[in-house]
Amino acid sequence: MVEQNLSIPKYWRRTQQYYRLIATRCTKCGKTYFPPRRVCDCGNDKLEPFELPKNGSLITLTVLRSVSVDFEKQRPLLIGVVDLGGVKLMGQIVDCPSPTALKTGTPMEVVFRRVKEDGEHGIIYYGYKFRPVKGCES
Repeated sequence: MVEQNLSIPKYWRRTQQYYRLIATRCTKCGKTYFPPRRVCDCGNDKLEPFELPKNGSLITLTVLRSVSVDFEKQRPLLIGVVDLGGVKLMGQIVDCPSPTALKTGTPMEVVFRRVKEDGEHGIIYYGYKFRPVKGCES
């Protein structure tokens, strides 16, 4: 059996929704999808790709104080839902030592950060996270 050498970092760099936040919009009904889809719920298979805006606003937030071993260094872990031009994405909120400073409507921006490391193979995985546009002071 021949073993193929798969490059995970190369795969992630080529996957548009991880680094460029590419969504799709139906040309018939206007519904948007992230991650992108090939067929709309209305049955239309003509969807246009478009890039989501880099800035949005916080819809809701939760603070996780009890986390798995992988996230202990990041405690408390902030998870929020951010509206990016009508598309709602959930993700980790970073660069905010004072979670009480975050309120509904807080301007947020997308940043790309390390998500995890595969210690055995040395592969570093990156993905999108959110941070407050104006910092995070209480």
